[in-house]
Amino acid sequence: MTISETTVYLRVKKHLKSTGWSLLAGQPPSGTDHLPVIEIKDDFESGNGSKGSFKPDLVAWKDDILVFIELKPLFNAPDQAKVENVLKSPLRIQALWEDLTQRRVKIDTGELLSSRKPQTRVVGGLGYGGTQGEHPHLWTFLVEGDEVVEIPATRSFT
Repeated sequence: MTISETTVYLRVKKHLKSTGWSLLAGQPPSGTDHLPVIEIKDDFESGNGSKGSFKPDLVAWKDDILVFIELKPLFNAPDQAKVENVLKSPLRIQALWEDLTQRRVKIDTGELLSSRKPQTRVVGGLGYGGTQGEHPHLWTFLVEGDEVVEIPATRSFT
């Protein structure tokens, strides 16, 4: 039986909190959250609109790792491609930092995340239920029943 995207969101969010990640932003599948929505602008779109922008489902920070995560009930290749496209683009990584800085996002200690930028590594992540896909360059949050198995990236994306 496939779990819902809302269940994946809630379980991964709970896992992140319980394992020491600072939750920075979120875009729940249905409804609102206390977390701000972060928007990563597209390199090729100009202007103030959202056309071509990417809004990660969750953004978290821990131990100088900033992870933006896409969540689905099952592994989703288009989501993997979205995450990889952001990671390939220095301009989109810059846009991520600009939005986090503009919103004055803080980690759990109360420190502005922007003050940690020089030493922080940005990584992409996927969270889903079912069987683990093949993507060793992305952080994975595999939802198994009530548990979440966190699988760090085993190699660099680039």
